[in-house]
Amino acid sequence: MINKAENRFVFVDTETGGVIPEKHSLLSIGLVIWDKKDGIIDKKEFFVKHSYYIVTEKAKEINKFEQQEHKEKALAGEEVIKNILEFIYGYFDKNTAIPLIGHNVQFDINFLKVFFRDENRSFNQYFSHRSIDTYSVFKSLVLAGVISDNIDSSADAFRYFDIKVNNRHSAIGDCVATVELFEKLLLCIKRGCKE
Repeated sequence: MINKAENRFVFVDTETGGVIPEKHSLLSIGLVIWDKKDGIIDKKEFFVKHSYYIVTEKAKEINKFEQQEHKEKALAGEEVIKNILEFIYGYFDKNTAIPLIGHNVQFDINFLKVFFRDENRSFNQYFSHRSIDTYSVFKSLVLAGVISDNIDSSADAFRYFDIKVNNRHSAIGDCVATVELFEKLLLCIKRGCKE
């Protein structure tokens, strides 16, 4: 009998004020509940409110970050975590350490760990120490000679599989596109990639 929990994952993407979790603001978190059999089950985006935002000019440009607009839809960190856990545990047993999937997912995990810590929560209480990185999967296929293109970014990966991203550089837009990327990579492994 297949354990349903072993075939269900949470995809994650974050938008941030920079690249340093200890310094830059976590702005938004996109989460998608995905099942191997059923595909996307649910998705949500959470915006994090800060009393003071630390956002680089480069991040503002990439994320199209507008502080006032962000504040209007953002919630305090404690409320965001409460909502995240309610959302996730609607689909997972509360005793499950939930595995995460993402593109360069360690970046997102590092920001989430700092976020949870700053809200006096333990990230490791809820999420597995194991994760799947679509970048690593793609790079493995390149190194194995299955894919001839050199893929170094999510933009390259999306372009390779002709994935159209709705609302690019929003946490939920990139997260949904990463689900499609992962599904295409699984098919690629199973059936071979068409060059």
